[in-house]
Amino acid sequence: MGRMNKVYGVENIHLGSRVSIGDFCWLEAVERYGGQQFAPRLELRAGTSLSDAVHISAVARIVIGENCLLGSRIYIGDHSHGTGRLDTASLQTPPGQRPLANIAEIDIGANCWICDGAVILAGSRIHPGSIVAANAVVRLQTDEAALIAGNPAKVIHYFR
Repeated sequence: MGRMNKVYGVENIHLGSRVSIGDFCWLEAVERYGGQQFAPRLELRAGTSLSDAVHISAVARIVIGENCLLGSRIYIGDHSHGTGRLDTASLQTPPGQRPLANIAEIDIGANCWICDGAVILAGSRIHPGSIVAANAVVRLQTDEAALIAGNPAKVIHYFR
């Protein structure tokens, strides 16, 4: 475990053996937010390594498989602040006071490499052995190992 990390909801965070966590990481399994209640689970499986400044936020379920490598400055979250329908009324509410919405589990398979600056959003399912390129913004599901890149991210290449 690195320096200056923040960990919230530790009873709902499960670390496998040989998990490595860099500096300035933020792991949270959020049970309550405003008036909302959740049953979160955040799981980092054996051999997974997080570099510095990785933020993982679960209100539902996030699983990162065995032996994954996560670069620096990565965000993985299974929810958003507000519904994404930005009408005049919702814009009057500060983002931190909007209810959490767009909630969907995230599953990152074993042996994945998530490069620096990537963002993995709710509902993503990344097949084992995949690579997520630097600065990709991912909200997709893959059924085969793939190179995923872009904003919004798309499959660039399948590893067959």
